[in-house]
Amino acid sequence: MLDVRPLRPGDARSLEALARRLWPKSPHPGGLGWQLATEEFTSENAAVARRDGEVVGWAVVEGPDALRSLATVSAVGASDDPEAGAALLDWALDRTGDAAVELLAFQGDTVLRDLAEKAGFALGKDNTFGEWMSRDATEEEIHLPDGYRIRAVREGEEEARVECHRTAWKPSDLPWPERVGTVNPDLTSRFSRERYDNTRAALLYDRELDLVVEAPDGSLAACCVVWWDPENRCSEIEPLGVVPAHRRRGLAVALALTACALTARRGGDRVYINTTPNEAYPTPAMTYATVGYTPLDRGTALLRPAR
Repeated sequence: MLDVRPLRPGDARSLEALARRLWPKSPHPGGLGWQLATEEFTSENAAVARRDGEVVGWAVVEGPDALRSLATVSAVGASDDPEAGAALLDWALDRTGDAAVELLAFQGDTVLRDLAEKAGFALGKDNTFGEWMSRDATEEEIHLPDGYRIRAVREGEEEARVECHRTAWKPSDLPWPERVGTVNPDLTSRFSRERYDNTRAALLYDRELDLVVEAPDGSLAACCVVWWDPENRCSEIEPLGVVPAHRRRGLAVALALTACALTARRGGDRVYINTTPNEAYPTPAMTYATVGYTPLDRGTALLRPAR
């Protein structure tokens, strides 16, 4: 029997395991773990489909809002369970109402594409979505400024690790292009100790791959999580941030290359990073491109006009 209900906190592990099984017709299970840990998906915007009590798919609706002129829907699981895919798409479209909708179908999920076309979606002019960049996992020579070193986060360092992330991701201190204008200096990162604890409870979290850059004074200058998936032989970096006082010293590149080396040593062949070239925030993609990360199309974007 199939049922669709809002996402619950206890669903996280089931969704991560499903993503791992469906890859690449799904998000990377590590990046998904991060999204769930940081509450990007909640009962307010996500639903799961269960068959006989087992999670077989999920859907997320984002927008329309101040940041999005149309609603964006993503759905996972139709490739393995078409009935679940149809039910999740119906759930999502009930929520979007008469708004224009963009549906993201992961590469290879032809079932979801067929369902979408029957629901009035069609390929737009720009019909791919590329949320990532990727690179071969290879051994690398890592260059750091004098006095800096990359290491795993230590037990007892949790508060410093949270503060490093929050400082690196303070909105007004991010490297926006000039055309973006002034960003409210009172805005702060939503990351917290609770969300870090959630991150550490995720399926693929490995403390040895929770990396920090230690500065000459012993403070944490940068951080990232490398989500290694041995079943699919690939890793995702999500997120990676550098404290403003330590930017333009090659720390982001050093972490991105360290992820490649650590993945290669574990028998992996590919590393993904959750960024893509875009005009609104171009610096990260430009940085990773200098060491061989290239854009990757993850699937198809279909559009249904406003009603």
